Amino acid sequence: MKTGTSAVRWGVVGCGQIAVDKSIPGLLASSQARLVAIADPLPSRRELALGLARQTGVADVRAYPEAEALFADPGVDAVYLALPTGDHARAVKAAAAAGKGILCEKPLGRSAQEVGAMVDAARRSGVPLMTAYMSRFSDVFQQAVRLVRDGAIGQVTYVAGHFSYPCLDCYPPGAPGGWRWTDPQGGGPLLDIGIYLAFGIREILGERVARVWPVNCDTIGPRGSAVRDTTVAAFVTEHGTAGTFVATFAHSASTLGFFGANGTLMITDAFRQTPGAHLVCHGRDGEFVLDTRADPALPHYDNYRREFEHFSSAWLAQRTPRPTPEEVLADAILLDTLKQSIAGLPVPPVETTLSASPQP
Repeated sequence: MKTGTSAVRWGVVGCGQIAVDKSIPGLLASSQARLVAIADPLPSRRELALGLARQTGVADVRAYPEAEALFADPGVDAVYLALPTGDHARAVKAAAAAGKGILCEKPLGRSAQEVGAMVDAARRSGVPLMTAYMSRFSDVFQQAVRLVRDGAIGQVTYVAGHFSYPCLDCYPPGAPGGWRWTDPQGGGPLLDIGIYLAFGIREILGERVARVWPVNCDTIGPRGSAVRDTTVAAFVTEHGTAGTFVATFAHSASTLGFFGANGTLMITDAFRQTPGAHLVCHGRDGEFVLDTRADPALPHYDNYRREFEHFSSAWLAQRTPRPTPEEVLADAILLDTLKQSIAGLPVPPVETTLSASPQP
C-alpha cells in the first residue's frame, strides 16, 4: 500500500534500550521514514524518545501510554515493535488488524506456531510483516552473501557459527532485560542470539538447515534460571553442507565461518548492534579483506537506518520487504527443533514445508 507521500509515517511501540539507542536514531536519519508517534507505558521512556526527536528538529511527535492508541492513529502508516519477545504476538496481531505495516524486533515469536499465527494475521489484513534482522543490512554481511553465492571459495563444505555475549553482566535477573533468564518460552540464548546464526547461515549460504543434533546445557546460568545458557549443535543443510552452531550466554564471541573447496571466508562481529564488522576471504581471486569496525562514516545506528530505509522503500513501491515472513518462519522452525533436547524430546528433522532456498 502506498501512502501517497515520499516518506512512510512511523510509530514506535516500546521505548527501551534498543529503540532509544539505535532504532529511533536510525529512523530519524532515514530519508524515506518519518517518526510521527511513540508509545510506552513509562513517562520517562516516552520523554527520552521525544527528546531524541526534538534534537533532530522533529517536534510534532505524538506520545501515547498504550500501544492500542497508537495503532488507532490514522496518521501512522507503519509501526516498529520493540517489545519483549513474549509481547510480540499480541502486538503484531493488533497492528495488523489496524492495517499498519509492521517491523517487529527479532525473534518474531517464541515458537514456529506463534510465528505462523502472526504471519497469518498479516496476510489476512494485507499488510507487510518484516522481522528486524538489522545485521543483514551491513556492508560486510552483504559482501559475504555476494562472495559465497558467486563461488569465491568454491563449493561450501562446512559452516561454523558461534555467537555469544556475557548476558549475566548485561542483563542480570531482576534488572531490565532480565526476562532473558526468567521467561522459559521467550528467554535463553537461542531466541536472543541464536536467531542471528539461523538467518545468517540461511541467507549467506542460500540453503536451509535440514537436520540438527543439539545439546542444551548450563555453564554459568544463575540459580533458578528458567532457561539453559548454552546450545551447541551439529547440522546438515538441505543440500548436504555440514556445520556447527553455538549460541551461548557464557562468554563473548561473534564469528561465522564458511569453508569451501577453494578457500575460506570468515566474518567477525557481524551481529553486533554497532555497524562495523570484519571479513577475510581467501579464495580463487586471492585475499579479500573488508573491515568496517573503525569506519568513521558509519554512525553507530547505521544498520538500523538501512533497515528502515529498506522497509520504507518497499512499502512505497509496493514490494515485499526482506526477510519475508516465509523466511522468518523457516528460522523459527529451526530454533524450535534446536530446543527439543531441552525437554529431553527426540530431535526431528527440520521440516519446513516451505519453498526452495531463498534468493539473494
